[in-house]
Amino acid sequence: MTNHHLSLEQRFHLEAALREIEACQDLEKLREVTKQIITAQENEKAFAREAMSQLRKEIEFSASKKFGFNWGQS
Repeated sequence: MTNHHLSLEQRFHLEAALREIEACQDLEKLREVTKQIITAQENEKAFAREAMSQLRKEIEFSASKKFGFNWGQS
């Protein structure tokens, strides 16, 4: 599994979490950790999607002011 864009801190946290998972013998704990990971991943994707949407709106607004476009306005 390749993690191209992780910071040093992120790689450290990832390695610590992976070691904890490898050492865990408690199936219920592994289930709970898995649920937390999946929830966090989906929340991050939703945040990124919303951030991109907001950036797109800001870029379009800036372009409309700079070039005199009136997108979405009659």
